[in-house]
Amino acid sequence: MSSNRFAVFDIDGTVFRWQLYYEVVLRLAESGFFSKKDTQLLHDRFNAWQSRTRNFHDFEVVAIDLLTKTLPKLEVGQFQTVVSQVLSDSSHKVYSYTRGLAKDLKHRGYFLLALSGSMQEIAEPFSKLYGFDDCIGWVYEHKDGLFTGNTLRQTVGNKAKLLKTYVDEHGLSYEGSIAVGDSKGDIDILEAVAQPIAFNPSIELLDAAKANGWMIVIERKNIAYTLKKENNGTYVLAEADTV
Repeated sequence: MSSNRFAVFDIDGTVFRWQLYYEVVLRLAESGFFSKKDTQLLHDRFNAWQSRTRNFHDFEVVAIDLLTKTLPKLEVGQFQTVVSQVLSDSSHKVYSYTRGLAKDLKHRGYFLLALSGSMQEIAEPFSKLYGFDDCIGWVYEHKDGLFTGNTLRQTVGNKAKLLKTYVDEHGLSYEGSIAVGDSKGDIDILEAVAQPIAFNPSIELLDAAKANGWMIVIERKNIAYTLKKENNGTYVLAEADTV
């Protein structure tokens, strides 16, 4: 096979066990960048989601709103300090299956691309720790060491378009290509490749995977369960590997 094979991985919930974006927001709160009222609201929504008395979207809305309105008040250096703290404390929190898959594909000559809804400032250094060749993350504009509040690149909802542009510009091949994702937002990139893998899929991605016959992998504790579709349309356990 050609040397321009690629594998594209979502990061949050796929390689990283949680969400880099929200780790940064929670660390900004801990570091005193939000008001006490906003910090309390953020923690209340986060704890309510963890206890399953509210859904994740309720926390997500508050977190995104706080970051959006706070960014124009932040120096890039301050933000980078928070990012460095998060990476230092949490970059080891990864899934064994996807970490191992990335390492194996790298060894086999694949070009590894991370495509993340998290900020470029944290998605890029995180992905490099695990051997990725490049990273496409969310980009906020900054000038003269300050964030402007404007977005230069929005990855959420645009992953398929961004992937196609990247593949075309870098001469990569869809032949033998692989994509790994965990949520509804990854369906488009899984549809684009030769070998899609739905990893710990959300209900929306699970439905899409079943409809298309994609491989499904579930990692629980120290075992990765690989499910594959039979000719009769049912999924069966194909492998159960210790990870």
